[in-house]
Amino acid sequence: MKKIGVVFGLFLFSFVLAACNNTNETDSADETPSNNEADSEEDVNETESNNPEEGAASDENPAENEEANDHSDNEAEEQEYTEEQVSGDYLIHAEWLDGTDLLLYFTRTADEMTREERIHQSLMESDPSQRDLFSATTNFEVDGTEANLYFNEDDDLSMASTESAMFWEALNEIGFRYGLDEFNLFNQDGERGLVFAENQWQDPVDIEQEPNRGYYVMSPEETERGEHTYISGAVAEEEIFAEDGELLDFGQTVEAMTTATNDDGSYRSGIYEGLEIEEARIDEDQATVTYHINDGAEASQQEREDFEQVLQLAALDFQVEELKLVNETDQVISVYPLLEEGSDNTNNAEDNNNSSKEASDTSEQEENTELTEEDATSAVFDYVDEHEDVSREDVKTMVHEDEDGYFNIQAFVYAGEDDEVQMTNTIGWYLVDKETGEVEEKELE
Repeated sequence: MKKIGVVFGLFLFSFVLAACNNTNETDSADETPSNNEADSEEDVNETESNNPEEGAASDENPAENEEANDHSDNEAEEQEYTEEQVSGDYLIHAEWLDGTDLLLYFTRTADEMTREERIHQSLMESDPSQRDLFSATTNFEVDGTEANLYFNEDDDLSMASTESAMFWEALNEIGFRYGLDEFNLFNQDGERGLVFAENQWQDPVDIEQEPNRGYYVMSPEETERGEHTYISGAVAEEEIFAEDGELLDFGQTVEAMTTATNDDGSYRSGIYEGLEIEEARIDEDQATVTYHINDGAEASQQEREDFEQVLQLAALDFQVEELKLVNETDQVISVYPLLEEGSDNTNNAEDNNNSSKEASDTSEQEENTELTEEDATSAVFDYVDEHEDVSREDVKTMVHEDEDGYFNIQAFVYAGEDDEVQMTNTIGWYLVDKETGEVEEKELE
């Protein structure tokens, strides 16, 4: 019995010893990685050790990294564009198609000329008068948005009616595109009251440009000069108004200019075939047109010039200081200087408002209590329309030397022409009370 107990004790000791050995082997296997696992962990640890911040940023916000990469790509693309400032100032000349429809010739000159010289030359090149009256000035000057024309009052300053209409049209249309908004007529001594084209000029005259949007190319065969000129959308009777009755905005204008509706082919679009407009807009005093050129599109040098010039003319109608053309195909940005800063009509209107505010209280009271010549003339038109058998549209007026407390105004109509001297038929003379505006006929002695 004692022998059996010893044997059982040896067996139990052996079993416990074997179990302990198995447990140690398992723990050792768990704690010791394989060769591949060890190598992989070493690589990861080495990478994180070399650049721990980059690894952390990449793990924490991959979207930011992607956005940063996109931003870098955009900057690289923007840097590839070449921007050029177009040199030379513009000149505009006018001519008339069949003596009625105004055409404009536009170019940039390499000559060094002041704005005043460019305006005067443009008017002289456009002069429709037989006596070249734009050239016959004793002095010509531009002061901001005003043009002053001086003439020798002893010269013959008369014009026939058609000739006169074209003269004023040139002055208004060209003056507007140089940023002018009024002109003055003086004698050689700088005095008002000059008798010019059968009217006496006492006050500044506002520039009145006809509403327009867009320009189209007239071929040289259609013009008297035999040069490429441009016809406005208004004269060509293209669409210049939106559905709401307002003039087209700049984007709509450029879009309309891509096609021409005429059937006779006398004019064409300046947006040549294969050129696609992507966007046209105005930001403050800058007009921008972005475009690309389709593969295989070919344009002549003249077509490229026409494209640039019709857009410059279109931008001038919006009185901007520069036009930027963005060529997405060649990645070239061309900047064309237009109106000089402060010379556009909008800025001038602000200047006039500021000048009015700076006037003395006494001057303001006088303006408010007395009629202006414009008010008096309007009162005469109303009086003639009511008391005389004559069409209001045919009536012209002239303000003569004031009488005490009254405007002395002559009303007349054109009766015809004799040897190109315009004849007038006086309807009557009228006195307009400066305070009440009452009109009474003046008895002639």
